[in-house]
Amino acid sequence: MWSYFIQLFRDLSPNVKKFIATESLFGIGVGIFSLILNLHLLDLGFSKGDIGKITSLGALTIGLASLPAGFIVKHIGRKKMLVAGMLLAFLSLILFGFGTSLGAITVAQLIYSLGITAIVNSEIQLIFQYCTSKKEETSAYSLLFAIFTLFTGIGTWLGGYLPEWVPGHTTLYQYAFFIAGGCLGLSGILRGLLLPSTHVKVNAAVADGASGAQAAKSGNQPQPKRKHAIYFLLLLSLLIFNSGFTFGLLSPFLNVILKFRFQMGDGNISGLLALSGFFFFIGSIVMPYVVERWGGRRTFVFLFIYNIVVVALMAIAMPTAVFAMLLLIRGTGFTMLNNLMDSQCMSAVAEEDRNLFAGMRTVSRSVGNTIASYWAGFILAGNHYALPFLLTAIALLIGYAVYAWFVQGMLDRRLQGQT
Repeated sequence: MWSYFIQLFRDLSPNVKKFIATESLFGIGVGIFSLILNLHLLDLGFSKGDIGKITSLGALTIGLASLPAGFIVKHIGRKKMLVAGMLLAFLSLILFGFGTSLGAITVAQLIYSLGITAIVNSEIQLIFQYCTSKKEETSAYSLLFAIFTLFTGIGTWLGGYLPEWVPGHTTLYQYAFFIAGGCLGLSGILRGLLLPSTHVKVNAAVADGASGAQAAKSGNQPQPKRKHAIYFLLLLSLLIFNSGFTFGLLSPFLNVILKFRFQMGDGNISGLLALSGFFFFIGSIVMPYVVERWGGRRTFVFLFIYNIVVVALMAIAMPTAVFAMLLLIRGTGFTMLNNLMDSQCMSAVAEEDRNLFAGMRTVSRSVGNTIASYWAGFILAGNHYALPFLLTAIALLIGYAVYAWFVQGMLDRRLQGQT
């Protein structure tokens, strides 16, 4: 299997390899930030409810800004949008390090969210732009997320020890924000220098022209087809909403849950979450291999059931070691499910609708994340540390029902029609 993935990387275009390589710095910065933010806010005196509000504000900002970002990227270009987003994220982490008041933290969260909005609305489209074939797009997508999750895990591990190595003044975590920001800023600068600004994909242009000619010859009425396409995008967005909701209930608060449910220290928390990041990497790298052998439908069904069972078990009272094992295997399954969902949905969408779907996808995920994060903040404020896992299992069950009853058939037909 490993030779299969080594060959995938060797076959990538030079600009795609540069893009994936610079993702490592981005992953380290995000990993450090994701671990220390909540702990930093707790040390500043913010309540768990406040943390939930700040987290949900970030997700809401991404959702509201995503559609305008889709229009902006058309005017300034994907590369400029990506670099600007990474530099905004760098600026926000500097503000997080210096800020101590609710107002300063809120401004920093808004800037960070705008930066992430710019990144998620340009990154995938840009790396696809550097690809020369549909096959390379699939390989690039899988490897990009694999590298991101691997180095996010490394960043998470570093986040647990940087406060000891370089303790700050406002809190122990202050200087760790500056290091994380430096990683994001350097990644943005390298991408600005190494990646080309324009790249015309001739095959895509030819395909678009052929598609238009075929439509003109057929004489079919476009309006019913357009309504059907929008209906399909809305169903996919509903599935993505569920993905964002299940993420928002747990992922932003795992460090808080480990700290208060199991009384773990920062070093142990960072070590466990870093190891979990490695399992995310395994899930990212294995997903295309499994789909190639099982097919999309069987893989979807298995991953939904797998995630429902594992996260439901995590709601039960248990020793720390058992919980840690479940957390690790959940990481693999959760990453596989979300990567499969993103890649299969985007592949099933017609080329002319992909920019629209990219915005709808980001909005849907952000709205789901916002609702769940806001709710989870209040749940944790009441010291109900097991309840988010039970609610996540229920939400995953609903997501599976949406997939099985509404999305599965249409998704299969769209994917088969493109092969």
